[in-house]
Amino acid sequence: MNLKHRSIIASMADGIGELSFAGNEWVARAKTEMEICHGLHKADLGDVTFSFCEVAHNPPRYLDSGNKVSWHATFANGSVTVASGLLDSADLIIEGDHSILSNLARVQHAGRDPDIVSEAQTALQKLSRWKLTGAALEHSGLRGLLQSFHDRMAEVTLPRFVWMSPEWVAMARHILTTRATSEKYRESLSEVDYTFAEEFHSVPRYASPPDENLGFWVKVSRGNLIVGSGPLPAELGEPDQLTYGDYRPTLPVGRTVNAAMSENDQQSQAGYSKSAFQYDKNNESPVIQQSSPSGKGPMPKELSRIFAPLHDELSKRTSGELPSDFSSDLSTAWSQSAEFDRKEDYSKGWLRYDKVNLYGEPTS
Repeated sequence: MNLKHRSIIASMADGIGELSFAGNEWVARAKTEMEICHGLHKADLGDVTFSFCEVAHNPPRYLDSGNKVSWHATFANGSVTVASGLLDSADLIIEGDHSILSNLARVQHAGRDPDIVSEAQTALQKLSRWKLTGAALEHSGLRGLLQSFHDRMAEVTLPRFVWMSPEWVAMARHILTTRATSEKYRESLSEVDYTFAEEFHSVPRYASPPDENLGFWVKVSRGNLIVGSGPLPAELGEPDQLTYGDYRPTLPVGRTVNAAMSENDQQSQAGYSKSAFQYDKNNESPVIQQSSPSGKGPMPKELSRIFAPLHDELSKRTSGELPSDFSSDLSTAWSQSAEFDRKEDYSKGWLRYDKVNLYGEPTS
């Protein structure tokens, strides 16, 4: 496991969050938490006057909120107000990519090793381009309030990770193990033995070192469920269900929130799939294929129930980039933004994956 991966996961709040950064529900919760923090820190604030605004570019498609979302807070006259939208007059305006702002919002200070928190923040900050307008106010009381507020919101904020990355798989592990060990499902898995695996080649350099495949696997043995990152280790034997294919065309389909798709989205996805998943004549192989190497066949219904919400829940926690945003040598069918996946006004310039990998390390 990459040390940077460990620091990013270790720096974040427990769980997997539930609210999308700067979305309407998130701002409503932020208003409540900010008012609580303001009451706790009021004696330290004095007559402080300050306002700030955060603008998150390229929010997830399922929010249907355009190419950016924003929120702001204003401290004045002994009170605080929190609202959605851009505040042009704010003393400080911070703009960045939604996925990176989401992940920074997940980092928690209380109860975490300060060195790990600092390492994670430094790595994450390198992933987005930033625009800062104005300046922060140096005020110890305000700083304490905002850190307390940040930690409270970290627990409920959804992260957004690169598809099939170790951090993304950590979210899958949380979802599946939580369901598998719950009172509702635990007993039904007691007789299940099954191995599921997904593996993808041609992974972009920002997501994985050259010639390394990404994926994840799930092994269930008599009720004991284990989730791993990467290709299925050979010592675990052949999988009972395997999806193997090209990372690049599969990504848009792999991160759709199906429950939020309109009829037009479904038609758009069908058209994309027909074009992108055509037989690869150059490599004489399907772009993606599903099989049962062990011969055991379909997943047992007891395990299928554990998997039921996985796709949509992971899709909500997946970032919005395409490999073609940072490379021009891809198939036309794979390089255009599909309507079901992201809007035409998606702004490609906010992420820095043309320069660094997902841990902020140079790729050149």
